[in-house]
Amino acid sequence: MATATAHSQVLPHKDKKYVWFHSGSGDTYREVSDNPSSFTSIPTIDLTDLDSGSLEDRKRIAKEIYDACHLCGFFYIKNHGIPQHVADDAFALLKRFFALDHETKMTAHVQKNPAIRGYEPMMETQLDARTAGDVKEAFTMGDCVLEPEQNYVGKTGQQPPGKFKRAQNIWPNDAPWFREGIYEYYNHIEPLAMKLVRIFALAFGLEETAFDKDFKFPITGMRPLHYPPTPVDEDEHSVGLGAHADFSWLTLVLQEDGVPALEVLNQDGVWVGAPPERGTLVCNVGQYLERQTNGVFPATVHRVRNMTGQERYSMPFFLTPDPDVNLDVLDCCRGDKEGKTAYEPINVGDLYIRRILPARKKHPTSIKNIDVPQEQWSYDMLLQ
Repeated sequence: MATATAHSQVLPHKDKKYVWFHSGSGDTYREVSDNPSSFTSIPTIDLTDLDSGSLEDRKRIAKEIYDACHLCGFFYIKNHGIPQHVADDAFALLKRFFALDHETKMTAHVQKNPAIRGYEPMMETQLDARTAGDVKEAFTMGDCVLEPEQNYVGKTGQQPPGKFKRAQNIWPNDAPWFREGIYEYYNHIEPLAMKLVRIFALAFGLEETAFDKDFKFPITGMRPLHYPPTPVDEDEHSVGLGAHADFSWLTLVLQEDGVPALEVLNQDGVWVGAPPERGTLVCNVGQYLERQTNGVFPATVHRVRNMTGQERYSMPFFLTPDPDVNLDVLDCCRGDKEGKTAYEPINVGDLYIRRILPARKKHPTSIKNIDVPQEQWSYDMLLQ
């Protein structure tokens, strides 16, 4: 089995090969096994019966998702209900946006937004500390109680809380088509993700609506990404996005055809390709769901290396429970008779801020709170 040690520690076996990745607690290594036994491919799940009137059909899908998440934390979904033309239009939109001049994109620079949303130029983030930065540019938008496209009042039956004084998203000047196009895709992917929340409830033997209370207006993030071709070096340090595990509950990624770059790290320390397949989304477990399942569903490490010589575009959608939810391990995942778990209960918003700020050390919100102890951080820091 693979083992992990902290980056600052001496590796236990100098003659062994290790894979580096970034985890929530810092830099980590995984030993490459001499006797591989973990997954070598990503399973595909057919969602044709997702809206079936038969509970048994939906339970069958839930069982397949449970097995895939337990096996490797990743799975493809097909026949998911998002029309192909919506996906095609999304990629045309991404190419049009990232082709804009630098000055226009920078009008929505992430550092202008307290919620850490907006445009990130090439090399602005650095998930792999051994590199000069991630070889990609990105734009981030997400949940916002004030933007009419998200229908907060219709979804919750309440008016937006008074603490929200301005929209959490920021948009580029002179490009209204970008906001319109992003919401065209967002308003397809968000309902699909919410359907999957109910399937996950069934996967744990719960009532289909068991998680509804935790996803009344959840934290979401959608992240259009552009990766130029990545130079290849023998140490594998040149990456579009450094090795990491997502700090979401569930992630659904739209990948453009013909440009493979996503790689998933199995427990043997071997990288497994997750290439794009037309008509599918690739999904993975995030750290919140890993905690909620007591590790039964691993938040699997992955990275992006675009060695195709082509431009690559993708768009992950991140789903996380409401920021005020207190999340604990599910009863069905507590294991031993005493119900001991590897994870303590956590507040969703508190954990979120403790993950996002260290990942954006140059951001004004991070700099403003650099001397504030982490135990005093709160999700509301993103709303100021």
